[in-house]
Order: sequence, then structure tokens, then C-alpha cells
Amino acid sequence: MQLGEPAREAFSARPYYPGLLPSISFIISYFVLQGVCTVIIIAATQGDRATPAPISVIFGLVASAIAQLMLMWLYLRKNGRMEALGLYDFGRVPLHKATALAVLLVSTAMIFNFIYATYVIPGVGMQEGIAKVLADIDRTPLNMATIFFAIAIAAPIVEELLFRGLLQNALAKYMPIWGAILLSSFLFALVHLQLYAIPALMSLSIAFGYLYHRTGSLRTNIILHMANNVFALVMTQFVN
Repeated sequence: MQLGEPAREAFSARPYYPGLLPSISFIISYFVLQGVCTVIIIAATQGDRATPAPISVIFGLVASAIAQLMLMWLYLRKNGRMEALGLYDFGRVPLHKATALAVLLVSTAMIFNFIYATYVIPGVGMQEGIAKVLADIDRTPLNMATIFFAIAIAAPIVEELLFRGLLQNALAKYMPIWGAILLSSFLFALVHLQLYAIPALMSLSIAFGYLYHRTGSLRTNIILHMANNVFALVMTQFVN
């Protein structure tokens, strides 16, 4: 059952939604929540340790993601906003075509990332900060489940809502869609706070942004983002 087109028609007739200010405010609130939740969890669990337990950072990410999703749910549940963003269906492109497009876009981004990491920044590990945190965490079942939830489930949902569903759509009201995709992708890469990783993160974000533009389905984007993060997590953490 396709629920999206009527809502998207109404969505296009409502130029105030999504607004640029609420979109930016939600992005800022997410990173503020990350800091606040992490500090609270570290303070509650550090005890006599000289340094915080690395898993505290992951618990902070989980807590902030849950809090952010609750805030966005309160906002998006009204006036058909979830439907308008494409959360209820797989969009206007047939599934087989959307799948082929997703494979092509992500594969292209991965090839770019391989070339960039091999020839432009050889010897520099991508996402070194979070990789170091993960490497120092004991491999208990609870810790691994928390890592998986934070990186493979919570992060893709929050990031797609923030940077594609809200920000990209808001920016598209003021500039051509390619400008909106590029700018939202640049901001997505920038907030990861690793300047050398911006080109690589942008390439993947551009792939997600264009897929969302073509399909109109944020649900498709979230699933693809989850699959990408699961693959990266398995290859870098669980396999070792």
C-alpha cells in the first residue's frame, strides 16, 4: 500500500515544513544531548577509576539517540509529517530499481573511499576516534549488543531523519536539489569532527541524499544506512 504520494503533494504545498530553523535546532540538540548524556553516564559509572570506561561513551550515544528520537517523534507525529518524509513506504521507485540504484550509488562511494584512503591519506585510519574507543571496550555480550544498537540501529535512524528527512528537504526550498544534497552532506561529514574524513563521509552522504531525492522514501535510506553500518561494524570490530 503506497501512502506517500498524497502526503508528499500536501508536503510540497506547505513551504514551512520542514523549516530550516527547526532542522538545524534538532541537529544541534542531538550533539548537545550526546555531551550531556555521556557526562551524566560517566559521572554515574566512573567510581574510583582514573579514566572513564570506554563503554560509557557508547552508553551515552545510546541514551542521547533515544532521547533525540523521542523529541523528533513528538514533532513528526503531527500533521502527517512522518508520512510526508517517506517513513511509511518505499517511495515512488519500484523496489528492484531502487535496490539497483542503491547498490550503484553506495558502490561508487565505496570505490571513492578506497581510492581516497589508499592514495590521498595512506596510513591514516578513517574514524580513528571511535575506532579507538571501540577497541578498548571489553567484548562482553552486553557491550557488543550496546555497540551494535548504537552504531547499526540508532545512528542510522537519527542521522537519516536529521540530515536527509529534515535538513536536505529544508535546504531544497532555498537552492537547487544538488546544492541541498551537497550542503547537507558537507554538514553531515563536518559534525563527525574529523577534517581528513570529510571527503569520504561526504561521498557516502551524497549517495544517500541522491537516493532519497530519487525515491522519496526515508525508510529506504534508513535500511540502507543500517546495512552499511552493519557491514562496517562487522568488518572492523566483530571479525577481528
